[in-house]
Amino acid sequence: MFTDLKLKNVEDNRNWSDKDVERYKQKKGKEYEIQIEKYLLNENNTLDADIISSELFPQVDADVFISHSHSDEDKAIKLALSLEKIGLETFVDSCVWGYADDLLRKIDNKFSLPRGAKYYDYELRNKTTTNVHMILNSALHEMIDRSELFIFLESENSVKIDDYIKKSEYLSSPWIFSELAFAGRVQRKPRRQIELMLKSFKESFESVSSEKRDVEFAYNIPKLTNTIEFSSFQNWIRAKPANRTSDGYIDALEHLDRLYKKLKIHPDLLKAPRIKA
Repeated sequence: MFTDLKLKNVEDNRNWSDKDVERYKQKKGKEYEIQIEKYLLNENNTLDADIISSELFPQVDADVFISHSHSDEDKAIKLALSLEKIGLETFVDSCVWGYADDLLRKIDNKFSLPRGAKYYDYELRNKTTTNVHMILNSALHEMIDRSELFIFLESENSVKIDDYIKKSEYLSSPWIFSELAFAGRVQRKPRRQIELMLKSFKESFESVSSEKRDVEFAYNIPKLTNTIEFSSFQNWIRAKPANRTSDGYIDALEHLDRLYKKLKIHPDLLKAPRIKA
């Protein structure tokens, strides 16, 4: 990861309709089919964590990783659509939540439900939940590490205010807390360089999230390096590239560099050319 960014006061992007969002969800949703049989080792009751991780997270290097509250999913998708329109590869974190829930449900039905019982075995259910969430969390961290820019959508849905005790802000989502904490500690890497003859194009994905919690937790909010108002970020997206080339992906990466300059990232970190000689 090269750098991180917090978007403040995220608003609904009216350039994209509800139909656009739904088409995005349907397109991304077709990429997964949970089949437990593919994850078993030697047809035994042992599940292969590496296979599960690779099925949920294809080995792609997204340009932008978008972290957000489940309630802001549509806003995140519209932001992803805007970024993809200018040629950047995006990853929206909620794209795997629903599939992780489907996976957990199928695993529990197979391994945590005693024959003839109506309810899951408590200890077995704890074991399956812990393992699936650990696999998901590890894979999310890997996706963040492989991305160039990490974006967190700050909103009243993702950041709560404690009005009764000390008027402090906190996160209620363990997923967002984990992503922000990792993004704040992950080793920084140089910006992405591409070789024209070897560059390949990738497809991103998205799904409907079904994360539900009956109990709410409070996490301190890890600090990110950069912060910008959403309106200013939108102006950057809408700005036309200064120089157009015959390669749209190069234009997109150079447009991303203009965002980094807007964030006042040190010029020395932006010296390396995008095109690798």
